[in-house]
Amino acid sequence: MPLTSHGTTIGTLKMYFKDASGLSRVEEELAEGLAKLFSTQLELGEAELRSKLLKDAEIKALQAQVNPHFLFNAINTISALCRQDVEKARKLLLQLSIYFRSNLQGARQLLIPLSKELDHVHAYLSLEQARFPNKYEIDMYIEEELDDVLLPPFILQVLVENAIRHAFPRKQKHCRVEVYIETKDKYVYVKVKDNGQGIDTKRLQMLGNQPVFSEKGTGTALYNIKQRLHGLFGKETTLEFDVTEGTAVSFVIPIELKSEGM
Repeated sequence: MPLTSHGTTIGTLKMYFKDASGLSRVEEELAEGLAKLFSTQLELGEAELRSKLLKDAEIKALQAQVNPHFLFNAINTISALCRQDVEKARKLLLQLSIYFRSNLQGARQLLIPLSKELDHVHAYLSLEQARFPNKYEIDMYIEEELDDVLLPPFILQVLVENAIRHAFPRKQKHCRVEVYIETKDKYVYVKVKDNGQGIDTKRLQMLGNQPVFSEKGTGTALYNIKQRLHGLFGKETTLEFDVTEGTAVSFVIPIELKSEGM
Protein backbone atom coordinates (compact mmCIF):
# COMPACT_ATOMS: atom_id res chain seq x y z
CA MET A 1 0.00 0.00 0.00
CA PRO A 2 1.33 3.50 -0.82
CA LEU A 3 2.25 5.88 2.00
CA THR A 4 1.44 9.42 0.98
CA SER A 5 2.00 12.94 2.21
CA HIS A 6 -0.08 15.78 0.76
CA GLY A 7 -1.00 13.63 -2.24
CA THR A 8 2.56 12.49 -3.03
CA THR A 9 3.65 8.87 -2.57
CA ILE A 10 6.75 8.79 -0.37
CA GLY A 11 6.92 5.12 0.64
CA THR A 12 5.10 1.81 0.86
CA LEU A 13 3.57 -0.43 3.50
CA LYS A 14 4.20 -4.13 2.90
CA MET A 15 2.40 -7.01 4.67
CA TYR A 16 3.54 -10.59 4.19
CA PHE A 17 1.43 -13.75 4.35
CA LYS A 18 2.70 -17.33 4.48
CA ASP A 19 -0.09 -18.42 2.16
CA ALA A 20 -1.72 -16.36 -0.59
CA SER A 21 -5.08 -17.86 0.34
CA GLY A 22 -4.85 -16.01 3.65
CA LEU A 23 -5.25 -12.66 1.91
CA SER A 24 -8.94 -11.79 2.02
CA ARG A 25 -10.85 -8.55 1.57
CA VAL A 26 -10.71 -8.03 5.33
CA GLU A 27 -6.90 -8.07 5.30
CA GLU A 28 -6.90 -5.71 2.32
CA GLU A 29 -9.10 -3.23 4.21
CA LEU A 30 -6.87 -3.56 7.27
CA ALA A 31 -3.82 -2.73 5.14
CA GLU A 32 -5.63 0.24 3.60
CA GLY A 33 -6.55 1.53 7.06
CA LEU A 34 -2.99 1.17 8.35
CA ALA A 35 -1.61 2.94 5.29
CA LYS A 36 -4.00 5.87 5.86
CA LEU A 37 -3.03 6.02 9.54
CA PHE A 38 0.71 5.98 8.83
CA SER A 39 0.26 8.57 6.07
CA THR A 40 -1.48 10.81 8.59
CA GLN A 41 1.42 10.34 11.01
CA LEU A 42 3.88 11.32 8.27
CA GLU A 43 1.91 14.50 7.64
CA LEU A 44 1.89 15.19 11.38
CA GLY A 45 5.67 14.88 11.37
CA GLU A 46 5.95 17.36 8.52
CA ALA A 47 3.55 19.71 10.27
CA GLU A 48 5.79 19.61 13.34
CA LEU A 49 8.75 20.71 11.20
CA ARG A 50 6.72 23.69 10.06
CA SER A 51 5.32 24.42 13.52
CA LYS A 52 7.56 27.46 14.00
CA LEU A 53 5.56 29.14 11.25
CA LEU A 54 2.29 28.68 13.12
CA LYS A 55 1.11 31.79 14.95
CA ASP A 56 -1.09 30.01 17.47
CA ALA A 57 1.43 28.77 20.06
CA GLU A 58 -1.25 27.43 22.40
CA ILE A 59 -2.64 25.11 19.72
CA LYS A 60 0.85 23.79 19.03
CA ALA A 61 1.24 23.02 22.71
CA LEU A 62 -2.07 21.19 22.81
CA GLN A 63 -1.21 19.19 19.70
CA ALA A 64 2.07 18.15 21.31
CA GLN A 65 0.15 16.79 24.28
CA VAL A 66 -1.09 13.75 22.35
CA ASN A 67 -0.06 11.01 24.71
CA PRO A 68 2.26 8.47 23.02
CA HIS A 69 0.84 5.84 25.37
CA PHE A 70 -2.60 6.51 23.89
CA LEU A 71 -1.37 5.55 20.42
CA PHE A 72 0.48 2.52 21.81
CA ASN A 73 -2.58 1.32 23.75
CA ALA A 74 -4.94 1.94 20.83
CA ILE A 75 -2.79 -0.10 18.44
CA ASN A 76 -2.51 -2.90 21.01
CA THR A 77 -6.29 -2.94 21.38
CA ILE A 78 -6.81 -3.06 17.62
CA SER A 79 -4.18 -5.77 17.28
CA ALA A 80 -5.94 -7.95 19.86
CA LEU A 81 -9.32 -7.42 18.17
CA CYS A 82 -7.91 -8.55 14.82
CA ARG A 83 -8.05 -12.10 16.21
CA GLN A 84 -11.43 -11.77 17.92
CA ASP A 85 -13.55 -9.31 15.94
CA VAL A 86 -12.01 -8.21 12.65
CA GLU A 87 -14.87 -5.91 11.71
CA LYS A 88 -14.64 -4.04 15.02
CA ALA A 89 -10.85 -3.79 14.60
CA ARG A 90 -11.35 -2.24 11.16
CA LYS A 91 -13.82 0.34 12.53
CA LEU A 92 -11.48 1.25 15.40
CA LEU A 93 -8.61 1.68 12.98
CA LEU A 94 -10.69 4.19 11.05
CA GLN A 95 -11.53 5.98 14.31
CA LEU A 96 -7.83 6.17 15.16
CA SER A 97 -7.19 7.69 11.74
CA ILE A 98 -9.98 10.25 12.33
CA TYR A 99 -8.50 11.08 15.75
CA PHE A 100 -5.06 11.94 14.39
CA ARG A 101 -6.45 13.60 11.29
CA SER A 102 -8.43 15.90 13.58
CA ASN A 103 -5.23 16.77 15.44
CA LEU A 104 -3.56 17.67 12.18
CA GLN A 105 -6.44 19.73 10.81
CA GLY A 106 -7.12 21.48 14.11
CA ALA A 107 -3.57 22.83 14.28
CA ARG A 108 -4.26 24.87 11.15
CA GLN A 109 -7.38 26.69 12.36
CA LEU A 110 -8.33 28.99 15.21
CA LEU A 111 -12.00 27.95 15.13
CA ILE A 112 -13.75 24.86 13.78
CA PRO A 113 -17.41 23.76 13.52
CA LEU A 114 -18.82 21.87 16.48
CA SER A 115 -19.54 18.90 14.19
CA LYS A 116 -15.82 18.43 13.50
CA GLU A 117 -14.90 18.75 17.16
CA LEU A 118 -17.52 16.12 18.02
CA ASP A 119 -16.00 13.78 15.41
CA HIS A 120 -12.71 14.16 17.30
CA VAL A 121 -14.42 13.45 20.64
CA HIS A 122 -16.27 10.39 19.34
CA ALA A 123 -13.09 8.97 17.79
CA TYR A 124 -11.26 9.31 21.11
CA LEU A 125 -14.14 7.78 23.09
CA SER A 126 -14.49 4.84 20.68
CA LEU A 127 -10.88 3.87 21.31
CA GLU A 128 -11.05 4.33 25.09
CA GLN A 129 -14.29 2.38 25.40
CA ALA A 130 -12.81 -0.43 23.33
CA ARG A 131 -9.93 -0.64 25.83
CA PHE A 132 -12.27 -0.54 28.85
CA PRO A 133 -15.63 -2.04 27.83
CA ASN A 134 -18.56 -0.92 30.01
CA LYS A 135 -16.33 1.22 32.26
CA TYR A 136 -17.35 4.66 31.03
CA GLU A 137 -20.84 5.99 30.47
CA ILE A 138 -20.82 9.03 28.20
CA ASP A 139 -23.96 11.15 27.86
CA MET A 140 -24.21 14.14 25.54
CA TYR A 141 -26.91 16.76 25.88
CA ILE A 142 -26.44 18.95 22.82
CA GLU A 143 -28.98 21.43 21.61
CA GLU A 144 -30.18 20.75 18.07
CA GLU A 145 -28.86 22.59 15.01
CA LEU A 146 -25.52 23.58 16.52
CA ASP A 147 -23.31 21.73 14.00
CA ASP A 148 -22.11 24.98 12.41
CA VAL A 149 -21.36 26.81 15.65
CA LEU A 150 -17.63 27.58 15.89
CA LEU A 151 -15.35 26.86 18.84
CA PRO A 152 -11.59 26.47 19.31
CA PRO A 153 -10.24 23.09 18.12
CA PHE A 154 -9.31 20.47 20.75
CA ILE A 155 -11.13 22.34 23.49
CA LEU A 156 -14.04 19.91 23.98
CA GLN A 157 -11.97 16.82 23.21
CA VAL A 158 -9.33 17.82 25.76
CA LEU A 159 -11.94 18.45 28.48
CA VAL A 160 -13.48 15.00 27.88
CA GLU A 161 -10.06 13.32 27.80
CA ASN A 162 -9.06 15.16 30.97
CA ALA A 163 -12.13 13.77 32.74
CA ILE A 164 -11.45 10.22 31.53
CA ARG A 165 -7.79 10.32 32.57
CA HIS A 166 -7.93 12.20 35.86
CA ALA A 167 -11.42 12.17 37.39
CA PHE A 168 -11.88 8.57 38.45
CA PRO A 169 -10.05 6.46 41.04
CA ARG A 170 -9.12 2.98 39.80
CA LYS A 171 -11.71 1.15 41.89
CA GLN A 172 -14.65 3.33 40.88
CA LYS A 173 -17.12 1.16 38.97
CA HIS A 174 -19.65 3.67 37.65
CA CYS A 175 -17.68 6.33 35.75
CA ARG A 176 -19.90 8.86 34.05
CA VAL A 177 -19.05 11.87 31.89
CA GLU A 178 -21.71 14.31 30.73
CA VAL A 179 -21.33 16.91 27.97
CA TYR A 180 -23.73 19.85 27.81
CA ILE A 181 -23.80 22.33 24.90
CA GLU A 182 -26.58 24.88 24.54
CA THR A 183 -27.17 28.45 23.40
CA LYS A 184 -28.74 31.37 25.20
CA ASP A 185 -29.09 34.85 23.78
CA LYS A 186 -25.88 35.33 21.75
CA TYR A 187 -23.69 32.83 23.60
CA VAL A 188 -22.76 29.14 23.55
CA TYR A 189 -22.59 27.41 26.92
CA VAL A 190 -20.31 24.34 27.16
CA LYS A 191 -19.90 22.11 30.21
CA VAL A 192 -18.15 18.78 30.80
CA LYS A 193 -19.12 17.10 34.07
CA ASP A 194 -18.01 13.87 35.75
CA ASN A 195 -18.98 11.92 38.86
CA GLY A 196 -15.39 11.33 39.89
CA GLN A 197 -13.37 12.07 42.99
CA GLY A 198 -13.35 15.85 42.62
CA ILE A 199 -10.38 18.17 43.08
CA ASP A 200 -8.79 19.26 46.33
CA THR A 201 -8.92 22.97 47.15
CA LYS A 202 -5.19 23.63 46.78
CA ARG A 203 -5.01 22.08 43.31
CA LEU A 204 -8.25 23.74 42.26
CA GLN A 205 -6.76 27.19 42.88
CA MET A 206 -3.94 26.42 40.43
CA LEU A 207 -5.94 24.79 37.64
CA GLY A 208 -6.10 26.97 34.56
CA ASN A 209 -3.74 29.53 36.08
CA GLN A 210 -0.52 27.50 35.76
CA PRO A 211 0.64 24.01 34.73
CA VAL A 212 -0.23 21.47 37.45
CA PHE A 213 2.10 18.50 37.18
CA SER A 214 1.00 15.00 38.18
CA GLU A 215 1.89 11.35 37.59
CA LYS A 216 -0.56 11.25 34.66
CA GLY A 217 0.64 14.24 32.70
CA THR A 218 2.23 17.66 32.46
CA GLY A 219 -0.87 19.48 33.69
CA THR A 220 -0.83 22.06 30.89
CA ALA A 221 -4.13 21.16 29.17
CA LEU A 222 -6.46 23.36 31.23
CA TYR A 223 -3.90 26.15 31.37
CA ASN A 224 -3.62 26.19 27.55
CA ILE A 225 -7.40 26.11 27.12
CA LYS A 226 -7.79 29.12 29.40
CA GLN A 227 -5.05 31.03 27.57
CA ARG A 228 -6.67 30.32 24.20
CA LEU A 229 -10.09 31.44 25.43
CA HIS A 230 -8.53 34.68 26.67
CA GLY A 231 -6.67 35.22 23.40
CA LEU A 232 -9.70 34.60 21.19
CA PHE A 233 -12.54 36.09 23.21
CA GLY A 234 -11.00 38.29 25.89
CA LYS A 235 -10.38 37.66 29.58
CA GLU A 236 -14.07 37.80 30.41
CA THR A 237 -14.33 34.34 28.77
CA THR A 238 -12.65 31.81 31.01
CA LEU A 239 -12.87 28.33 32.51
CA GLU A 240 -15.17 27.84 35.48
CA PHE A 241 -14.88 24.93 37.93
CA ASP A 242 -17.60 23.40 40.10
CA VAL A 243 -16.62 20.58 42.48
CA THR A 244 -19.95 20.24 44.30
CA GLU A 245 -20.50 16.71 42.95
CA GLY A 246 -17.53 15.34 41.04
CA THR A 247 -16.08 18.03 38.78
CA ALA A 248 -17.71 20.28 36.20
CA VAL A 249 -15.63 22.45 33.85
CA SER A 250 -17.49 25.04 31.80
CA PHE A 251 -17.02 28.09 29.61
CA VAL A 252 -19.16 30.52 27.63
CA ILE A 253 -18.23 32.00 24.24
CA PRO A 254 -20.01 34.27 21.75
CA ILE A 255 -21.92 32.52 18.96
CA GLU A 256 -20.04 32.43 15.68
CA LEU A 257 -21.21 30.40 12.69
CA LYS A 258 -19.32 28.52 10.00
CA SER A 259 -18.97 30.37 6.73
CA GLU A 260 -19.64 28.59 3.41
CA GLY A 261 -15.93 28.37 2.67
CA MET A 262 -15.05 26.37 5.79
